[in-house]
This record gives sequence, C-alpha cells and structure tokens, in this order.
Amino acid sequence: MDEEKLISKKEVLEEMGISYGQLYRWKRKGLIPESWFIRRSTFTGQETFFPQEKILERIERIKDLKEDHPLDDLATLITKRVNAKLEVAFSKLRQLGWLDEHLVKICGLERDEEGVLSMKEALCLGVLRHLEGKARDEEMDLGRRTLERALARKPFEQIREEKLVLYLLRKRLSAAGISAEISLAVVATDEATFDPEIDVVQAVDLETILERIKLDLAKEE
Repeated sequence: MDEEKLISKKEVLEEMGISYGQLYRWKRKGLIPESWFIRRSTFTGQETFFPQEKILERIERIKDLKEDHPLDDLATLITKRVNAKLEVAFSKLRQLGWLDEHLVKICGLERDEEGVLSMKEALCLGVLRHLEGKARDEEMDLGRRTLERALARKPFEQIREEKLVLYLLRKRLSAAGISAEISLAVVATDEATFDPEIDVVQAVDLETILERIKLDLAKEE
C-alpha cells in the first residue's frame, strides 16, 4: 500500500488559518487523535507531520462545528453520540448522503425511514461507500461480511489502537491454460504486506470512517 501523504505542522497552520495554540488545544480536548501527530527527522531537526487528508478535513469540520457549540462541549458532545450502542436514524443517514439504493440493497437494509441502525451498521455503510465504483457487487458483499465478522470480535477502541484497514484484494490465477481472478477482503493493520501478485483494489481506513461518522452526526444534531 502506498504511504499516506503527510503535511507539516507549519503547512497545516498556514493552510487552515489556525494558531499553534488552537491545534494543541483541540488535541488536548480529544478532537484530534494523538496518533495523527507524527514526529519525523528533517534537516532542521525533529518536526511534526500529519496525515494530510485526515487533518485538513478534521480541522475544517471542527471549525464548522464550533460555530454552533462551545469548544469545551464539543468533545463531550461527540463522545456522547458515538458509542457501541448508538442508534443512527435511517432517515438521517440518507439526508447526510450516506445512503443510496445500491448500498441499501447490498447491505440488505429495510427501507424504513423511521428505523435506526447500530453504529456498527453505520460503519459498514461508510466503508462500503468507499468501495462503490471500484468494487463489484459480490466484492462489496464480501467486504461487508468480512467487516461484520471483524467488528463482532473487536470493540471500536481497537480500531484506533491497531490502525485497522479493510483491504479489497484481487489475484489472477492461471493453470493448464485456464485463468481466473479471485477476490479477497481482509481486515488488517495499515502496515499489512501482501503477495506482490495481489492487487490492492481499495484500502479503507476504519478509524477515518468512524471519526467522519462521529463528526457528521454531531454536526447534524
């Protein structure tokens, strides 16, 4: 898997128009994960870098949310709404753009606008949204079943601690003049290494999806 693109702390502050103090205050409040602060050696010494896509999206969302909620309440607000037992309104996920008829069909969900989904079901939906366009229907179903099995064994806390990723893989096999392509779905760490003959079709970071759900739901309340 390609290494995630990083952005320096200085570039983050300049691009997002925030101060050093704001950045570290959000870290202390738990709004930016500790694991995103990556120390690297440079020619000027030790510097802090961040996963570029994640940090820029997160800061944009925090800035948006704090227009309606005091910063001191924001971390609590998000935490209260996101836990293993949280139920997410089906209609709200549709309003947020998390649902379309294709996903509803793949996930085998009832089209009940008054119904609710568990957080694990919402996470599965978020992951499958990222597979759409690159994965075949049978591969999306495979990804769903693989993720559901992994989530049945691991609490949400382990997703962050182990930096888990859902990988959609394909490999072409040939024998006796006959070739076939097989699809695989694997939940593993972000440092997983695969057979060089296996193509990584998509790699979906589970923590990123979970955090996006948290902030989307907090924003909508």
